[in-house]
Amino acid sequence: MKGLLRGVLYLLAATLLALVALAAYLAFSFDINDHRDRLASEIQRHTGRALNIGGEIGLSIFPWLGVEARDLSLANLPEFGDAPLARVAQLEARARLLPMLRGELEIDRIVVDGLFVELVRKADGSANWASPQAAPADAPQAQATDEDGPSAPDLGAAALAIGTLELRSARISVTDHQAGTRHTLDALQFTSAAVRPGAPFPVELAFQLDSGAIGADAERTELAAKLRTQATFDPAARTLTLAELQLETGLKGAAIPGGALDATLTALATVDLERGSAVLENLSLATGDTRITGRFALTDPAGPALEFDLHADRLDVDRYLPAQSPSAAPTPGAAAAAGAASGAAAAPDAVTTLAANGRLRIDSLSAAGLKLSALELTLNADKGLVRLDPLSAQLYGGQYQGKVALDARRTPMRLSLDDALQGVQVAPLLRELSGSEARVSGRADVRARLQANAGSAEQLKRSLAGRIEVRVNDGAIKGVNIAQMMREASARLRGETVSSTGPNETDFTELSATLNAARGVLHNDDLAMRSPLLRIGGAGKASLVSETLDYVLRTSVVATLAGQGGEDLDNLRGVTVPIRVTGPFAAPKFALDIESLIKDSVRDKAREKLEEKLREKLPGGVQEQLPDKLREGLGRFLR
Repeated sequence: MKGLLRGVLYLLAATLLALVALAAYLAFSFDINDHRDRLASEIQRHTGRALNIGGEIGLSIFPWLGVEARDLSLANLPEFGDAPLARVAQLEARARLLPMLRGELEIDRIVVDGLFVELVRKADGSANWASPQAAPADAPQAQATDEDGPSAPDLGAAALAIGTLELRSARISVTDHQAGTRHTLDALQFTSAAVRPGAPFPVELAFQLDSGAIGADAERTELAAKLRTQATFDPAARTLTLAELQLETGLKGAAIPGGALDATLTALATVDLERGSAVLENLSLATGDTRITGRFALTDPAGPALEFDLHADRLDVDRYLPAQSPSAAPTPGAAAAAGAASGAAAAPDAVTTLAANGRLRIDSLSAAGLKLSALELTLNADKGLVRLDPLSAQLYGGQYQGKVALDARRTPMRLSLDDALQGVQVAPLLRELSGSEARVSGRADVRARLQANAGSAEQLKRSLAGRIEVRVNDGAIKGVNIAQMMREASARLRGETVSSTGPNETDFTELSATLNAARGVLHNDDLAMRSPLLRIGGAGKASLVSETLDYVLRTSVVATLAGQGGEDLDNLRGVTVPIRVTGPFAAPKFALDIESLIKDSVRDKAREKLEEKLREKLPGGVQEQLPDKLREGLGRFLR
């Protein structure tokens, strides 16, 4: 046994001495610079581009197999000019020799300093990074056999250990004349140390990105980013775990709301390198006044397929969207869904392939001019059908419950809403929706079932269909004093004039209406409004496309009125006073229909006289039972 052990030791010592002798021989008798031309020709044979080595090449053999080179450049294809495709100021790489003999790859150091890459696509679609000698797609591929000699070691299955990885002062530019864009990744820095399977290692990354259209006067968007994390690579599971992940970003540009946007993200990230999926646990995203926490997962990047459970303390959506002219929407669900539908219409393919399932909670939300609190929604998207159900929030002293669906399986995409508001203060809600002072106040209950084609605001309006039921209690209509208009009507019938009194508004105890939408027009024929003084009915239409009204209010005086200024309206009791409402939503005009009023007044008086004559001619007792149909006939006769 001792002899065997002694023999093994002698063999190991002899092998080590042989390697040292070989390294010494190569170091003193072999100069890799004598083979520069052969190296350059091999690179050109494989890439079609000339390699230029400006500096000396350094080579080490033992205990490190290392190479160091300076001033490297890879030429462009001839049709792309004389500027090189890529340049490297310094390249350094070292790996241990003995582990390689055991089938292991143990890299001590890889450093790339001053990398510059200029990628260009011409207007005809040709690109300088394409291979000039690409084999046809149907060309037979060489099949490796055992007779071809020993195959290269499977480094993916072999033990892998990497020391320092550094990328310093790199710059990568992509100019696409076909798309008319130029993107530049500058000041790119990457550092990692002690990369060993199953063991955490620090990683740092920083870069600046400049992106925009080609042209000196084109608007540019700039992004600066810094990333720090403790990474762990598991080659067996092919996963990369990023613990203590911290990402800081700063975005600038004319297209960015406010001109700049900074954000900080912390999380525990797990990336499946084989599937391309990723999960962010313990996520915390801070930007502006908003902090979002929770979990987010990209389960299938090809779909894409998403899962999430997120909570935000406050979020101002309008801050991140381009400014739009305010336009009233019937419900918060309609207002919020209109923006989502417009975005979906701009990218229908993404909607039809999206698979998502998640929950979002927001303590305070500003969106489409609305201010909501305690928002909760559940999103489900599958095969082109996107649902927000359930969807709930608190707003303006009341509650909102709704369902929103977007069907991208049909063309055009169809948006459906089923919304309910309870006990909501109308004035602040309408003021936020329309951007102007509200003309109606009170506490409202609203139920809306609507459908429309997803697209622009114009498309939504023109295709809107459905039904809206409204009931408002203890409110007022601003901009019109119907009681005053009734007094004016009474005075005109008496041939008198009356001065204006009181505020320019009409109070009511209850208002109800049903709006039927068809092709962008709201129709109503059952308006009912009650007040201590008046009873008001109405019928007409409102065009959402032109935003104009054509409506008639039919007003009558309460017969039992006393002590509320009703004495000025005695001659109008039993008479319906028509008031016509026309003009734009923002500034409607209210006018008495005097011609109809006079006709109605004359007809009513004529009916009274005829009934009086009939009573005088009829026997006693019968005159008190004048048939209703006879009265209806008189009414039709006098029309």
